[in-house]
Order: sequence, then C-alpha cells, then structure tokens
Amino acid sequence: MKISRVLEMARFAGAFVGFWLAFKNRSDPTLAFHYLSVWVVASIAGIAAIESLFFPKQAAAASGYSDPGPYQRQSGINNLAVAIMSLVVFFLHWSTEAEAAISLVLFIFLSLSAINHAFSWSRDGNRSWRGFTRPLGTLVLLAAVLPFMFRALTAAP
Repeated sequence: MKISRVLEMARFAGAFVGFWLAFKNRSDPTLAFHYLSVWVVASIAGIAAIESLFFPKQAAAASGYSDPGPYQRQSGINNLAVAIMSLVVFFLHWSTEAEAAISLVLFIFLSLSAINHAFSWSRDGNRSWRGFTRPLGTLVLLAAVLPFMFRALTAAP
C-alpha cells in the first residue's frame, strides 16, 4: 500500500477518534469540542506535515503533481505549526475560543486548498483522487465539525 494512502487512512482514524470522543461527551458541548478540535486538527494538519516533510515525492504524486515543488516543505512546516499549536491549546486548556480559532485556521486552509484542488482538477486536467476527494471531504468535515464548535461557543461562559 502506498504511504500516501496509509497516511490518508491515519487522518481518517484520528478524526474518527475525535468524533467518537465528541459524541461520547456530547452532553458537555465544551468538552466534546475540546476533544474533537485537537483530534481533528492534529490528525489532519499533523499527518499532512509528516507527509509533506518526510514523503514529499509520494505526497506530490498523490495530488497529481510530478515533483514536490519548492513550497511543499513550507506548507508542511505550516501544517506542523498548526498541529503543534492545537496540542498547546489543548494541553494548556486555553479556552473554547482558542480551540475554535485554531480549528478555523485549519478549516480556512482546507477550504482554500479544496478550491485549489478543484481548480486543478477542472481547469488543468489533474485527475488525481485528491482533486475530487479534497473538496468533497472538506465540505463533509465542515458540516460535521461546525455544529460542535457552535454549540461549544454558545455554551462557553
């Protein structure tokens, strides 16, 4: 199995753990989002960072590009920073607002990345599996996470 597919499955598994913990703690919206945000952000951004930094050629190929390009490392470092910050916010219990902020940073990036993948898929003819799944997956993720976020924000003191 290709490393990119293994890492993609790890992203799903990490997000799944976050949703499992969120649903398990759904009676406390703040706690539910506390777990969900760190698992989703750390899994998605952290594993994307690992892929970009340690498996750049495989990551580029999975996205339909011939080589990693000079900015892939920079993108990986940014994703690593977001993942680390989500862990800092989680372990230091900064606040629901801080968890929402770091989550929104990831969601804005994913949304813009989804637009880029869709553009590349439709305009450039890049028919990689990520060109289709990234926009669809981003929409599903937003639809699943945002209700937890809004419930937590409205429940926060």
